Amino acid sequence: MTAVFLMSMLFGLACGQAMSFCIPTEYTMHIERRECAYCLTINTTICAGYCMTRDINGKLFLPKNALSQDVCTYRDFIYRTVEIPGCPLHVAPYFSYPVALSCKCGKCNTDYSDCIHEAIKTNYCTKPQKSYLVGFSV
Repeated sequence: MTAVFLMSMLFGLACGQAMSFCIPTEYTMHIERRECAYCLTINTTICAGYCMTRDINGKLFLPKNALSQDVCTYRDFIYRTVEIPGCPLHVAPYFSYPVALSCKCGKCNTDYSDCIHEAIKTNYCTKPQKSYLVGFSV
């Protein structure tokens, strides 16, 4: 191998380890309520990616708050609200969801993020689908 190729490979590996790849990513979610006749499919953005973490060897001697690792989470986001079609009059047909504008590596905030290790895989419809046409920001 040439020296230039070898140096570029080493530089790429070093940058890849030093940088985090935490970015807004397209995501499709399915929303339904038991009382409503239809399921709604929504395209949004969520924060996803890789954040650099290091595991500390002295875990037994540190407080729990020092052991939490960085996760890919929201920096800036807005909420959008949609109306689920086919709901009876006594049921509120509105559903609000976050849209990621920018992301960061940081501590997981349970006020607005799901901080579990592996999400439950229930992202599907059990009712007839309606496409999302109109939504508004709250």
